[in-house]
Amino acid sequence: MDEILVMKRPADRHLGGLAEFPGGKLEAGESPESALQRELKEELDIDMCRCRPLIQVPYSYADREVFLDVFLVTDYSGRVRGVEGQEFGWRSPRALDSLHFPKANHGIVRALQLPGLVCVTPAAGQVRDFLRHFGNTVRQAEVSLVHFRSHDLGRQDYLQLAEDCLQECHLHRVHLVLNAEASLLEQVDAHGLHLTSRRLCAVNTRPLGKKYLVSASCHTLDEVLRASQTGLDYIFLGPVCEKVSSAPSDVLGWKQFAALARESAIPVYAIGGLGVADIEVAIAHGGQGVAAIRAVWQQDR
Repeated sequence: MDEILVMKRPADRHLGGLAEFPGGKLEAGESPESALQRELKEELDIDMCRCRPLIQVPYSYADREVFLDVFLVTDYSGRVRGVEGQEFGWRSPRALDSLHFPKANHGIVRALQLPGLVCVTPAAGQVRDFLRHFGNTVRQAEVSLVHFRSHDLGRQDYLQLAEDCLQECHLHRVHLVLNAEASLLEQVDAHGLHLTSRRLCAVNTRPLGKKYLVSASCHTLDEVLRASQTGLDYIFLGPVCEKVSSAPSDVLGWKQFAALARESAIPVYAIGGLGVADIEVAIAHGGQGVAAIRAVWQQDR
């Protein structure tokens, strides 16, 4: 997406003066889509033609609880105007980080910035000529975010290979996230950090500043809630369709995935036996998309 419409909350409203996205409260008997259609007409004098689910955000403020059912409007008719005199403007997804939103909107901002696909590498020691295959993978047009996961390597070997992978990512404008200890980012200036479920349970606050993406692997409701409360940016949730060797839990299936995703205040990627063809299925079940290993790892190109 190129730009997102952002408005300014009236000063006399809850969290007045902060940035917000168009929308409002449901009225009796309304579906979320109908409410959005009405609010866009009332606030901006436009008619929504097409939208899709983006994220659902449960959030507790000190004085109230909210549940945000968020949609991405991909087509509308009419010319945008502030019907009630409200301030608005268009911003690129990356420029949203410079605005001040209510805390509940953190997950919405990340959902607008993140892709539908995350590529996760297999263990480096199990793939001959790993760097060549890595280069082939990041050249794919749909790949913009890669997780480098290789617990089979020692610290120095991991650092060296991560640095080599980072250089390849720079060539193709792909972001690299390390599945490792936070201290390794002092030696490899990657774009983020991924926590195993064990590391997630060991932290009480977000490990790194907003400069980095921070994510985690989750398998249970407690882990999903902990990731949201710790202020992470997104999670992997699974295994959904196929058990992976590192997962301590059984296969969730899409119904349980959807139930857990609904409890997350940040974007959720489905993982476990999934590929590009499953992105729309994940979105339909409340996810951001999928995290895939074998389905996108290019072995022979």
